[in-house]
Amino acid sequence: MSSDDITPGDTPGPDRPGGGLPGPSRLGPGPPVPGPPVRRRPVRRRPVRRPTGWAASLVWGGAGETIEAGNLEFERVLFFSDAVFAIAITLLVVDLRVPISATIRSAHVLRAAVPDMIGFGIGFVVIGLFWLGHHSLFRHIVAMNGSLIRLNLLFLGTIAFLPYPTALLSATSPTQVGSVVFFAVCVAAAGLTEAAIWLYALRVPRLVSTGIPPWQRRKITLRMLVAPVVFLASIPVALVAPGSAEYVWIAVYVLDLFLNLMTRREEGGNSRDEAPA
Repeated sequence: MSSDDITPGDTPGPDRPGGGLPGPSRLGPGPPVPGPPVRRRPVRRRPVRRPTGWAASLVWGGAGETIEAGNLEFERVLFFSDAVFAIAITLLVVDLRVPISATIRSAHVLRAAVPDMIGFGIGFVVIGLFWLGHHSLFRHIVAMNGSLIRLNLLFLGTIAFLPYPTALLSATSPTQVGSVVFFAVCVAAAGLTEAAIWLYALRVPRLVSTGIPPWQRRKITLRMLVAPVVFLASIPVALVAPGSAEYVWIAVYVLDLFLNLMTRREEGGNSRDEAPA
C-alpha cells in the first residue's frame, strides 16, 4: 500500500497503539545530553620544608650561616668529634684477646701477642696525635659553617677507619709492602683532611680568632703538614725496604720537637721587639 492510499483517519496518532512521535526504541539511542561542567578543585601541594641556616648548608651545599663558639651546636660538633676519637682508640684493643683454653701458657700467649701490641701502640700514638692536633685547632677556631663541618666529618671518617689498617699492619709481617703502604696512605689522608680544616678556616673570615699572631698561624700550618708529609715520604722507603718504613714514622715526633724549638725562638724575638724601650 502506498502513501496515497492512507486516509487521514488512518494516520497514527496519540490515541492509537504505536501512535504519536516515534520513541527511542524505534530510532535508537539519542545523542548524550551534556551536563553542567564539573569543577575540579586544584590539588594543593604542601611546600617542602627545607632546613635553614647552617643545617641547610649541610644538606643543600654551600657555606651557610656561622655558629660561634659557646653555642650548643658548636659544642655538639666538638663532643661528636671526641666521641669518634674515643671509639677509634677503643677499637684498637679489640684484637688483643686472650685465647680460651684449658691450659694457657702465659709466655706463649704474650709472645704471640707482641705484633698486636706493637700495632696497638702505633695506632694509639697516631690517633692520639691527631686528637691533640684537632684539640689545638679548635682552641683557635671560634666559629663554624656548613663547609667546615663537612670537612670535619670527612676527617672523622678517616680517623674512624684507622683501626682497620692498624689491624692489617699487626696481622702481617713487617716485610709485606702492601700493609705498610696502606697504613701510610690512610694516615696521610687523615693528616691532609685535618690540614684542610685549618687552611679553610684561615681563608674564611671570622672563623679563626683575630688575636693569633702570624708566626703562630705558620706554626700550626706546619704542624698540620708534618704527619702527611712524613707518611707519604715513607711510601718509597716501604717499596724498597718495608721493615725500615716504620722507623721513618718517628720523624713526626722529631720534626714536631724542631718546630716547637723554632717557634719558641721566634716567639722570644717577637716579645723582645714589642717590649717598650
